[in-house]
Amino acid sequence: MKKLIITFILLFSVQVFAQSIDIIPQLKMIEQGKIDEAKQNLEFLKKKNSNDPNVIFLQAVLTENGEESQKLYELVYSTFPNSKFADAALFRSFSYFYAIGLYKKAETLKVLLQKEYPDSPYLKNTERSFVQDDEMIVVENKPYNKKPESEKKFTVQAGAFGNLQNAQELKNRFVQKGLTSQITQKNVNNLQLNVVTVGEFTNISDAENLVKDSKPNFRLMEK
Repeated sequence: MKKLIITFILLFSVQVFAQSIDIIPQLKMIEQGKIDEAKQNLEFLKKKNSNDPNVIFLQAVLTENGEESQKLYELVYSTFPNSKFADAALFRSFSYFYAIGLYKKAETLKVLLQKEYPDSPYLKNTERSFVQDDEMIVVENKPYNKKPESEKKFTVQAGAFGNLQNAQELKNRFVQKGLTSQITQKNVNNLQLNVVTVGEFTNISDAENLVKDSKPNFRLMEK
Protein backbone atom coordinates (compact mmCIF):
# COMPACT_ATOMS: atom_id res chain seq x y z
CA MET A 1 0.00 0.00 0.00
CA LYS A 2 2.83 2.37 0.89
CA LYS A 3 4.51 1.62 -2.43
CA LEU A 4 1.27 2.37 -4.26
CA ILE A 5 0.94 5.75 -2.52
CA ILE A 6 4.52 6.71 -3.37
CA THR A 7 3.97 5.75 -7.00
CA PHE A 8 0.80 7.84 -7.12
CA ILE A 9 2.59 10.88 -5.69
CA LEU A 10 5.39 10.57 -8.22
CA LEU A 11 2.97 10.25 -11.11
CA PHE A 12 0.96 13.20 -9.85
CA SER A 13 4.07 15.36 -9.55
CA VAL A 14 5.18 14.51 -13.07
CA GLN A 15 1.71 15.25 -14.41
CA VAL A 16 1.56 18.65 -12.72
CA PHE A 17 5.01 19.60 -14.02
CA ALA A 18 4.08 18.45 -17.51
CA GLN A 19 1.02 20.69 -17.46
CA SER A 20 3.08 23.85 -17.01
CA ILE A 21 2.38 26.30 -19.80
CA ASP A 22 4.91 26.40 -22.61
CA ILE A 23 6.30 29.94 -23.00
CA ILE A 24 9.12 29.17 -25.42
CA PRO A 25 7.19 30.71 -28.37
CA GLN A 26 6.72 33.94 -26.40
CA LEU A 27 10.38 34.07 -25.37
CA LYS A 28 11.33 33.71 -29.03
CA MET A 29 9.01 36.61 -29.85
CA ILE A 30 10.89 38.74 -27.33
CA GLU A 31 14.23 37.76 -28.87
CA GLN A 32 12.86 38.81 -32.26
CA GLY A 33 11.72 42.16 -30.91
CA LYS A 34 8.01 41.30 -31.09
CA ILE A 35 7.35 42.71 -27.64
CA ASP A 36 3.74 43.81 -28.21
CA GLU A 37 2.81 40.40 -29.59
CA ALA A 38 4.46 38.70 -26.62
CA LYS A 39 2.52 40.96 -24.22
CA GLN A 40 -0.75 40.05 -25.93
CA ASN A 41 0.13 36.39 -25.57
CA LEU A 42 0.94 36.93 -21.91
CA GLU A 43 -2.52 38.31 -21.19
CA PHE A 44 -4.05 35.22 -22.79
CA LEU A 45 -1.80 32.89 -20.78
CA LYS A 46 -2.56 34.72 -17.53
CA LYS A 47 -6.25 34.04 -18.10
CA LYS A 48 -5.46 30.35 -18.49
CA ASN A 49 -3.37 30.19 -15.31
CA SER A 50 -1.85 33.30 -13.80
CA ASN A 51 -0.20 31.24 -11.05
CA ASP A 52 1.78 29.06 -13.43
CA PRO A 53 5.51 29.59 -12.71
CA ASN A 54 6.29 29.80 -16.43
CA VAL A 55 3.66 32.50 -16.91
CA ILE A 56 5.03 34.43 -13.93
CA PHE A 57 8.52 34.19 -15.43
CA LEU A 58 7.27 35.50 -18.77
CA GLN A 59 5.52 38.36 -16.98
CA ALA A 60 8.79 39.20 -15.23
CA VAL A 61 10.67 39.28 -18.53
CA LEU A 62 8.09 41.67 -20.00
CA THR A 63 7.90 43.93 -16.93
CA GLU A 64 9.76 47.18 -17.62
CA ASN A 65 10.21 48.28 -14.02
CA GLY A 66 13.38 46.60 -12.76
CA GLU A 67 12.27 46.36 -9.14
CA GLU A 68 8.86 44.89 -9.99
CA SER A 69 10.45 42.49 -12.45
CA GLN A 70 12.88 41.28 -9.77
CA LYS A 71 10.01 40.59 -7.36
CA LEU A 72 8.39 38.34 -9.95
CA TYR A 73 11.65 36.48 -10.55
CA GLU A 74 11.98 36.00 -6.81
CA LEU A 75 8.46 34.61 -6.69
CA VAL A 76 9.38 32.02 -9.31
CA TYR A 77 12.54 30.63 -7.72
CA SER A 78 11.36 30.88 -4.11
CA THR A 79 7.86 29.45 -4.60
CA PHE A 80 8.52 27.11 -7.53
CA PRO A 81 12.15 26.00 -7.08
CA ASN A 82 11.65 22.95 -9.30
CA SER A 83 10.04 24.79 -12.19
CA LYS A 84 11.68 24.95 -15.60
CA PHE A 85 12.85 28.55 -15.37
CA ALA A 86 13.68 28.69 -11.65
CA ASP A 87 17.43 28.91 -12.22
CA ALA A 88 16.94 31.53 -14.94
CA ALA A 89 14.76 33.58 -12.57
CA LEU A 90 17.38 33.34 -9.82
CA PHE A 91 20.10 34.38 -12.24
CA ARG A 92 18.09 37.40 -13.42
CA SER A 93 17.57 38.48 -9.80
CA PHE A 94 21.32 38.17 -9.30
CA SER A 95 21.90 40.28 -12.42
CA TYR A 96 19.49 42.97 -11.20
CA PHE A 97 21.17 43.43 -7.84
CA TYR A 98 24.61 43.35 -9.41
CA ALA A 99 23.57 45.99 -11.95
CA ILE A 100 22.34 48.44 -9.30
CA GLY A 101 25.43 47.95 -7.17
CA LEU A 102 24.02 45.83 -4.32
CA TYR A 103 26.90 43.40 -4.44
CA LYS A 104 26.32 41.68 -1.11
CA LYS A 105 22.81 40.71 -2.19
CA ALA A 106 24.09 39.64 -5.59
CA GLU A 107 26.77 37.50 -3.96
CA THR A 108 24.13 35.83 -1.77
CA LEU A 109 22.05 34.94 -4.83
CA LYS A 110 25.13 33.69 -6.65
CA VAL A 111 25.85 31.27 -3.79
CA LEU A 112 22.21 30.17 -3.81
CA LEU A 113 22.37 29.50 -7.54
CA GLN A 114 25.51 27.43 -7.08
CA LYS A 115 23.93 25.45 -4.25
CA GLU A 116 20.47 24.80 -5.67
CA TYR A 117 21.30 24.56 -9.38
CA PRO A 118 24.89 23.29 -9.70
CA ASP A 119 24.31 22.27 -13.32
CA SER A 120 22.71 25.55 -14.41
CA PRO A 121 24.17 27.01 -17.61
CA TYR A 122 23.84 30.46 -16.02
CA LEU A 123 26.54 29.80 -13.43
CA LYS A 124 29.33 30.68 -15.85
CA ASN A 125 27.85 34.18 -16.19
CA THR A 126 28.08 34.85 -12.45
CA GLU A 127 31.87 34.68 -12.35
CA ARG A 128 32.68 38.34 -11.96
CA SER A 129 34.47 40.56 -9.52
CA PHE A 130 32.31 42.33 -6.99
CA VAL A 131 34.76 45.21 -6.64
CA GLN A 132 35.86 46.85 -9.88
CA ASP A 133 37.79 50.12 -9.93
CA ASP A 134 36.55 51.10 -13.37
CA GLU A 135 32.83 50.69 -12.66
CA MET A 136 30.35 52.61 -10.54
CA ILE A 137 30.27 51.08 -7.08
CA VAL A 138 27.95 51.67 -4.13
CA VAL A 139 29.64 51.29 -0.75
CA GLU A 140 27.10 51.47 2.10
CA ASN A 141 25.84 55.07 2.04
CA LYS A 142 28.95 56.41 0.39
CA PRO A 143 29.39 57.47 -3.24
CA TYR A 144 31.27 55.31 -5.70
CA ASN A 145 34.05 55.99 -8.17
CA LYS A 146 33.45 56.14 -11.88
CA LYS A 147 35.79 56.44 -14.85
CA PRO A 148 37.58 59.82 -14.66
CA GLU A 149 36.07 62.60 -16.73
CA SER A 150 38.36 65.64 -16.60
CA GLU A 151 38.95 66.37 -12.90
CA LYS A 152 35.56 65.30 -11.56
CA LYS A 153 35.97 61.71 -10.45
CA PHE A 154 33.04 61.17 -8.10
CA THR A 155 29.28 61.04 -8.37
CA VAL A 156 26.41 59.55 -6.36
CA GLN A 157 24.02 56.86 -7.55
CA ALA A 158 20.47 57.78 -6.61
CA GLY A 159 18.51 54.93 -8.17
CA ALA A 160 18.12 52.46 -11.01
CA PHE A 161 14.93 51.88 -13.01
CA GLY A 162 13.77 49.62 -15.78
CA ASN A 163 11.33 52.32 -16.83
CA LEU A 164 13.04 55.35 -18.40
CA GLN A 165 10.19 57.67 -17.40
CA ASN A 166 10.71 56.87 -13.70
CA ALA A 167 14.42 57.59 -14.07
CA GLN A 168 13.66 60.87 -15.83
CA GLU A 169 11.30 61.94 -13.05
CA LEU A 170 13.98 61.40 -10.41
CA LYS A 171 16.55 63.23 -12.52
CA ASN A 172 14.16 66.19 -12.91
CA ARG A 173 13.76 66.39 -9.13
CA PHE A 174 17.51 66.81 -8.77
CA VAL A 175 17.70 69.38 -11.58
CA GLN A 176 14.91 71.42 -9.97
CA LYS A 177 17.08 71.58 -6.85
CA GLY A 178 19.93 72.98 -8.93
CA LEU A 179 21.95 69.76 -8.98
CA THR A 180 23.65 68.11 -11.93
CA SER A 181 22.05 64.78 -12.77
CA GLN A 182 22.52 62.20 -15.50
CA ILE A 183 20.88 59.00 -16.71
CA THR A 184 23.13 56.20 -17.88
CA GLN A 185 21.83 53.02 -19.44
CA LYS A 186 23.41 49.84 -18.16
CA ASN A 187 22.77 46.40 -19.62
CA VAL A 188 23.66 43.36 -17.57
CA ASN A 189 22.78 39.99 -19.10
CA ASN A 190 19.90 41.49 -21.11
CA LEU A 191 18.60 43.40 -18.10
CA GLN A 192 18.32 47.04 -19.18
CA LEU A 193 18.47 49.58 -16.36
CA ASN A 194 18.47 53.37 -16.36
CA VAL A 195 20.88 54.47 -13.62
CA VAL A 196 20.35 57.96 -12.18
CA THR A 197 23.42 59.74 -10.80
CA VAL A 198 23.60 63.15 -9.17
CA GLY A 199 26.50 65.57 -8.76
CA GLU A 200 30.06 65.68 -10.08
CA PHE A 201 32.85 66.13 -7.57
CA THR A 202 36.61 66.39 -7.53
CA ASN A 203 36.91 64.89 -4.05
CA ILE A 204 35.01 62.22 -2.17
CA SER A 205 34.24 64.44 0.83
CA ASP A 206 31.95 66.70 -1.20
CA ALA A 207 30.17 63.66 -2.59
CA GLU A 208 29.69 62.24 0.91
CA ASN A 209 28.20 65.55 2.02
CA LEU A 210 25.66 65.37 -0.80
CA VAL A 211 24.61 61.89 0.32
CA LYS A 212 24.21 63.12 3.89
CA ASP A 213 22.30 66.28 2.98
CA SER A 214 20.09 64.89 0.22
CA LYS A 215 19.14 61.46 1.52
CA PRO A 216 15.98 62.55 3.43
CA ASN A 217 14.59 64.24 0.32
CA PHE A 218 15.70 61.92 -2.43
CA ARG A 219 16.03 58.56 -0.66
CA LEU A 220 19.43 57.77 -2.08
CA MET A 221 20.08 54.07 -2.49
CA GLU A 222 21.99 52.26 0.19
CA LYS A 223 23.19 48.71 0.68
